[in-house]
Amino acid sequence: MSNCLTDDFSTEPFWVAGLPPFEAPRTWSGGRADVLVVGAGYAGLSAALTLAGGGRRVLVCDASRVGTGASSSSAGSLGNVPKAKYDDLLALYGEIVARRVYQEARHAREYVEHLVRHLGIDCDLRCEGRFIAAHSGKAFARLRNTLPALRAAWGDVALVDQSEQRAYIGSDEFFGGVHLADSSTLQPARLHLGLARAADAAGATILQDTRVTAIRRAARGYTVRAGGRVFEANHVVLATNAETGSDTPHTRRLRRGLTIVPAFALATEPLPDALLSEVLPRRGSFSDTCKIIHYMAVAGDSRRLVMSGRAGRSDGGLVHKAERILGYFRRRFPALSDVRASHCWSGRFAITGDWLPHIGQEGGVHYVLGCCGVGIPMSTYLGHKVALRILGSAEGETVFDRPLKSIPYWPANNFFLPAAVRAFEWRDRWFH
Repeated sequence: MSNCLTDDFSTEPFWVAGLPPFEAPRTWSGGRADVLVVGAGYAGLSAALTLAGGGRRVLVCDASRVGTGASSSSAGSLGNVPKAKYDDLLALYGEIVARRVYQEARHAREYVEHLVRHLGIDCDLRCEGRFIAAHSGKAFARLRNTLPALRAAWGDVALVDQSEQRAYIGSDEFFGGVHLADSSTLQPARLHLGLARAADAAGATILQDTRVTAIRRAARGYTVRAGGRVFEANHVVLATNAETGSDTPHTRRLRRGLTIVPAFALATEPLPDALLSEVLPRRGSFSDTCKIIHYMAVAGDSRRLVMSGRAGRSDGGLVHKAERILGYFRRRFPALSDVRASHCWSGRFAITGDWLPHIGQEGGVHYVLGCCGVGIPMSTYLGHKVALRILGSAEGETVFDRPLKSIPYWPANNFFLPAAVRAFEWRDRWFH
């Protein structure tokens, strides 16, 4: 066994250990659904919750079981930070859209925090801030230049010079950064389970192990084949994100706008409080400014650290991934030199050509797709937005309602993904 791993090392997500499975108490009684939701992740369950609360008859069909997909496999970050850099959005869409994207990213986090408190979901929500560390001098200069825009969108954002960063992280290996006062962490599998229970309590029917294989226009709405049965619905919401396949013409067209990326996270063995305080003095989360980011936070009351990194890389299995991710943090945080990983697991997320989530309609079918690795806040928020649109509410308006464009050379984009990730790493190392 590697000296990076505990003797009881596991490749199951740390979050699901001891968590009871979701058991849907009701079955579909037949008849027409007002809305059929494809996918029981954060987006699908959030949409179902809002729709059922609005008096609609809602059916959710998922190809697997609640808790076995990406929604329970993340690192637990609930922050404001989109994957799209502010400068890139300025160049692509202009100042108004860039500003709105960053403002709505904050609204997404606030919406999830409100939902957790309103529903009483026990998911260890902690609002302790986040330090974004510049991995180079150029990266720090970009943070400094975008500080006015970040403050306009997010409020309390502090620029931290390299000489002051020890107050936020136990490392001298970065070039300063910014501290976000409003950033949170939570237990993602418990949030997922809580949303499923809340949607069920609101009246939505959730059918697990029920893969949707056909969506067809009908004289009224749609007919949907799923799990060997045929359902009728006035509206369909596609909320499959990284699980979007080629089962239907709708999903085939939308899939061309997505690149599916493998993601990896680990949890350490329980650590002394003094060590945790040395690594993260304010107990908030940490991330860097690399395109393929590294992230670290305290995992609730477990006294463990959860870390993520190496997204998109295809090098080796989970043991190797644990060694490489932990190696990154060991090299930069001296206090972690002897810390071992007890769990390492994988998930998947979907990225779009502009690194933004998208909602919209394809052939009349509503969709929430491409949450780009920030699925806890954005999927939950945009599932709610799609539901509001169906309910006819003006509050369904969002900057993320824009066409999902096909990615050039799409048939080969996942084949070339490892090379693209290496190019990002090379660019971060030598030019950023």
